[in-house]
Amino acid sequence: KDQVFQPSTVASSEGAVVEIFCNHSVSNAYNFFWYLHFPGCAPRLLVKGSKPSQQGRYNMTYERFSSSLLILQVRQADAAVYYCAVEDTEAGNP
Repeated sequence: KDQVFQPSTVASSEGAVVEIFCNHSVSNAYNFFWYLHFPGCAPRLLVKGSKPSQQGRYNMTYERFSSSLLILQVRQADAAVYYCAVEDTEAGNP
């Protein structure tokens, strides 16, 4: 069964660049999705795609079995839960 793995905690100082890693076992991954989640709120899609992309301060990179989210000029307000998801080309669903 395919799985996605993420670190439980990432720490950084204000103004730095933080990188959050996501590893997975999906051999035919097509799209990657990164979500931001604050307690009590619905998760918000930050960036997605089938190639490296940037949306504001969020930069997504990926390789075959991993993806990373770089947050540029990290702020205290960026403290939240971040999720990655992978879309399988056969299933067509994240």
